[in-house]
Formats: sequence, C-alpha cells, structure tokens
Amino acid sequence: MKRTTTLLVAFVLLAILLGSLGLPSARAANNSFANDAFTATWSRTDELVASGVAKRSYYWGPGPNTAGIYEQYVEGKDGQHLVQYFDKSRMEINNPDGELASPFYVTNGLLTEELITGKMQVGNSKFVERKPADIPLASDGDDPNAPTYASFRDHIGPTKGSYIETVNQSIARDGSIRTDSRYANYGVKQEYFEPATSHNIPLVFWSFLNASGPVLVGGKQQNAKLNEPYFYATGYPISEAYWASVKIAGQASTDVLIQAFERRVLTYVPSAAEGFKVQMGNIGQHYYKWRYQDSVPTITPTAAPVALTCNGSLPKRGFGKLWGENTTVQQQLGCTANVPESVVAFAQQPFQHGQMIDVLYRNGSGYYGFIYALYEDGTSQRFADTFVGSKEAEPQLTPPAGLYAPRAGFAKVWRDETAARVAEKLGWATGPLYEAGPSNNVFGAAQDFELGLMVYSGPSKKIYVLYGGKTDRYSNQAPTKWGVYDDTFNG
Repeated sequence: MKRTTTLLVAFVLLAILLGSLGLPSARAANNSFANDAFTATWSRTDELVASGVAKRSYYWGPGPNTAGIYEQYVEGKDGQHLVQYFDKSRMEINNPDGELASPFYVTNGLLTEELITGKMQVGNSKFVERKPADIPLASDGDDPNAPTYASFRDHIGPTKGSYIETVNQSIARDGSIRTDSRYANYGVKQEYFEPATSHNIPLVFWSFLNASGPVLVGGKQQNAKLNEPYFYATGYPISEAYWASVKIAGQASTDVLIQAFERRVLTYVPSAAEGFKVQMGNIGQHYYKWRYQDSVPTITPTAAPVALTCNGSLPKRGFGKLWGENTTVQQQLGCTANVPESVVAFAQQPFQHGQMIDVLYRNGSGYYGFIYALYEDGTSQRFADTFVGSKEAEPQLTPPAGLYAPRAGFAKVWRDETAARVAEKLGWATGPLYEAGPSNNVFGAAQDFELGLMVYSGPSKKIYVLYGGKTDRYSNQAPTKWGVYDDTFNG
C-alpha cells in the first residue's frame, strides 16, 4: 500500500509539472536561453531546483520550451519585444534599453488575463480579439469536466457577495459556482485581501508567495524571498480560489484548489507531497498552444476607441492637446468635471518600482493635497497628504547604500501605510525629492475629469493621467491606474 501511494503521488506531481498537452518539454527541445537576462532570472529560483539542491516546484520550468521569439508589441523597439516560453510562463523584455539591474527588466506577460478574456495583448492598450481558451487549468488535457480558462471569464471582477473565511466553493466547467461543505474539511482559510483587485488569497497560496529559500544571485547561493514583492511573478489575484475535482495523471476525482492571478495560475493539491502541494500552473504551455497551435478564425484587431463628444468645457493647453489627440485617454478619463484647470504645487520622487507624486492645491493661505503612489505595474493608490513640516518632524529613514530615503509627506506615507504595502511595492527611492511651488517659482497644473485627472509636472514636463476612479477632489473613489506622457504643447 505504501509503495502504491508513493507512485500515485509521483504521477500526480509529474502531471501538474509537465501537463498533458503533448507539448515538447524544455529539456527535450534543448533550447538555449535567448538573453542573458532570461538566464539570470531563471537561475535565481530554478537552477537550484534543476540541480536537486532546492526541494520545491519550479517557478519557470526546467528550461526554455522555445527559442527566442519576437512578438508584436506596439510600444516595443521596432514594434516588437523579445519573448521566450517556459512551462509556467513567458519571459519578455519590453524595454531593452531599461535598467538591467532592475528585477523588472525581465517581466512575464498578463497571460492569465489574455487566456480568460480571449483578448491577446499586442501593446499597452492594443488587443487582438480571440476566444477565451478552452484549455483546462489544472488537470489532464482530456478531462471533459475540468474547468478551463474560459470557465473563469465571469469570475474575474471584484469580489461579490459575503466574505467566506473557509474556502468551500467549487467551479464547474460551465463556470457555475456552488458551495460544497466537503471542501471545508481541508481547512483552507482566507489569509489576505488584496485591495488593488478586491480578491482574497488563501493561506496556502499566501505562504507560497511569501516563501523564502535558497536562490542564486550572481552565481552565489543565498537565502532570500523567492518573490519580492509577493506579486513579482504572479501579479495580483483576479479571481477567488475555487475547488474542482479533476483527472490528474489518469486519476479521476483528484481535488485541486485553483486561483487565477494576472500572470500565473496557482494550484493546491492536498494529496501531493510536502513541498509540492502548491505549484504554478503550466500557463506558458497553455498560452503557447492557444496563441500558435489552436485553429482560430481570422484575427480582427480591436476597433479603435470612439472619440468622445462633451457638452461642457474642454481641457486646454497641454491637457487639451493630449486629450484631443488620444482617444484612449479620452475613454479613460471621460469629459472634464466642468471645473477649471488648477495651478498646483507639485513634488515627485522616483523609486525602485515606481514613483510618488504629490499634488497640492491652494486653500486660502495654505495648501491641501494628495499623494499618489504610482507602481510600475500601472496601478496606483491615493493618500491624503497630512504631513505638516512646521508642526512635525520628518520621518528619519535609513536606505541601503546607493539608494535614497523617501522625503517629507512621501516618507510619512511610505512608513505608515503598511496595510497598503506602499514600501513593499515601491522599494526605496532611487533619487532625491524634487519640489515645484512657491519656493522655486516652478508650478504644475491639474485638471479634474469625470473618471480621474491629469496632472502636469513642471519639473519634468510630463503629463500624468490618473484614471479608473471618479473626479479626484470630490469623490472617495480615487483613481486606481496611471500613465504618463510627454507634454508636446508648444503654445
């Protein structure tokens, strides 16, 4: 009996690791890494797994499944970017002229979102319409009852309904959700609520995402977090976690917990061996199959956004030029909120994984303002600027060598907003604080819109577009996304 159980577990693990799609394994294909940065990224977490030193599941896979491929990407160099496929993801370099030392020089695409929605991304805001992938997420490929990526298409919005502490809901292939008390016996509890996407993360996945262990950095072994920050490899959760009973390695009725994240899928198999119960799904294999091997109808690009017609006042100067020429920005912001453009004091500071800006509006003889944490994944958070330099001491922070401490109101938000994980998501500052206002007679400007605002930075001559919320100063629904553009207005 013990020998049979051991073999069954081994087959289960092998199926999860390799999938049952008939795609070539990395070692069989014997592909070389397409870029030294890809090699370094893979080596950090997976070289020690491949050599047997680290007893855990792969983050990427045993090696590349393909050679390097140049795929269409509008904002990439010459309209392309270099990618390479692995079992569990796709590595990509979107800006080959970027900072090589940044952990985000190599990224992995939003593959889960593409497979679930059927929208193949070919630029920051450009998509090609496909069909949601009818490929099982966490089972044998021939399991006719297992949930697929398409099964999740109606379940990737913000959480709906009441909070359920113990994960006991299951998802069927047709996308239906039901409560099954049987799954409560596994005792899987929710651990963390991600405010950026309004989804819960169970403890089994949260522990996996925050795990530490042996890694290779510059060829030297050290102990460190495998993900830094936690969403480095997976992105944020875009669904709740759901159970399913599926066929794995020919064994029917194997219970698996599945959760979709922006870039990966996580699976938890209670019957698997310790150290291998939680794994990254084989989304790299699945996406490659969906994009290159499945037969699809003629691909038609998504129609360009339609220009808005606004009854009220239109934005002026640089704001008006950007808004008038960019229909995507129009759709993101809507029309103006029928309030005039404001002259503002402005501060900004760059960070390892984004930047912070402070927009200060005049209020009588003083100012009131908002601090925006702008993360490199395109999301943002807003905080009231409550720092008053004349009444309180600036937080004293000691950065690592070669980096900078956040300053003034940025330091207060960075230090105190632990629930929002600002420090974790931004890292340390990479340059000094720059302020524009009465002290140097360099100002910025701000214009409120129905769904966000534009902010002009006098120091950098950039226009920030903050969207995904409501009118900034008059609503608690703050913008959740951002972009930045050059100010090309010469008037």
